[in-house]
Amino acid sequence: MSARFDVIVAGAGPAGGASAAYLARAGHRVLVLEKDHFPRFHIGESLLPASTPILKELGVEMRDDVFLFKRGAQFVCERTGRLQAFSFQEAMPGPPRSAFQVERAGFDAAILDRARLYGADVRHGVRVESVEIDDDEVRVKTSEGLERARYFIDATGQDRFLARKQRTVKPYRHFGRAAVFTHFVDVTDEGWALVGEGNDIRIMMVDDGWAWVIPLAGQRLSIGRVLRGQGISKELLDDYLASSPLISKMIAGAKRLETRILGNYSFKNAAPSGKRYACVGDSSCFIDPVFSSGVTLALTSAKEATTLLTKALEDGREADPDLMKPIHEATALGYETFAALVHRFYNTKIVDNLIFGAPADGELRPSVVSVLGGDVFRPDNPFRDMLLNSRATPWRDEEKADVASEEAMLERVQ
Repeated sequence: MSARFDVIVAGAGPAGGASAAYLARAGHRVLVLEKDHFPRFHIGESLLPASTPILKELGVEMRDDVFLFKRGAQFVCERTGRLQAFSFQEAMPGPPRSAFQVERAGFDAAILDRARLYGADVRHGVRVESVEIDDDEVRVKTSEGLERARYFIDATGQDRFLARKQRTVKPYRHFGRAAVFTHFVDVTDEGWALVGEGNDIRIMMVDDGWAWVIPLAGQRLSIGRVLRGQGISKELLDDYLASSPLISKMIAGAKRLETRILGNYSFKNAAPSGKRYACVGDSSCFIDPVFSSGVTLALTSAKEATTLLTKALEDGREADPDLMKPIHEATALGYETFAALVHRFYNTKIVDNLIFGAPADGELRPSVVSVLGGDVFRPDNPFRDMLLNSRATPWRDEEKADVASEEAMLERVQ
């Protein structure tokens, strides 16, 4: 008996929804399994310009109750009074010159609606329990029964289903360790006026980490505190909100929603694809939230992977274990660029030298803004090349050390 579906997608976030939409639009039989019921809360609310062409390609409706215009980013140090603003208008020619801040419940639903429109079967409240892969098919055991397909896409995000099952999680230890965050709704007109007409994300420089302020549609603010070391707590965010002159004014009179904590989120999957499966989005790799690269890289990986998979399904080559290798090699440039940038953010003086000290004009500034905008795959960006060619790559050394440690453990077991 042949498989009922061509592809089963686990997870309905941006990577999963986009994967399902691309595949279903190409005529494939697609099943999406999502453990949560929508709408549901999620962070990762600040998009980069490089994501906009993909959303337009999928036909996603940019509703103003979900999408808020984003001019760029501001880096702020209240202790020293320093501020540096980067507008995407300053970037090298290429992607759109602006982006969006998005309320994720509506954003994720908008992408998933396109998958449904193209014919994908979407099921909420269904949890993937196990995945078995053999030469002929993939068998996915769910909380509602068994489903079979020719291919499996893991888009489970920070749940990283296959990476946990296969024990291929490689944590990045030189980046942010944990975040505590909340939303404020019904922000007053006086507080909202401090956001500014560009609706920029603000990256606030604080001791042992940083904080974000993201304006969202409907006069709503997402505010979080990221810690470089140990000790994340709700009180850490409370103390910061009270100590920041700018944020205190922004949230005065607003209603605070639930406070949440997320830890150990920076990692790489050492086996992001294989025979009849691929991991896309955060289930493949997540660097750090500081430069808002997560959703943009997730959408990019979904597009590239499904483009390759569509042709393979048509030709009957989907069982090739090396099928996704070209995609991982290509997208690795993007992840590696942001990994190098994030490492410098936490461990060097790049904030002083190239952020607050950025020149007002010249060749360097557009190349920096292009990287900040997610345009990290072009070969003509000198700032990207500087990041990629650096000899200081401790995240690579960590991965080698982890692999060596695992090999030594296996030898002892054998």
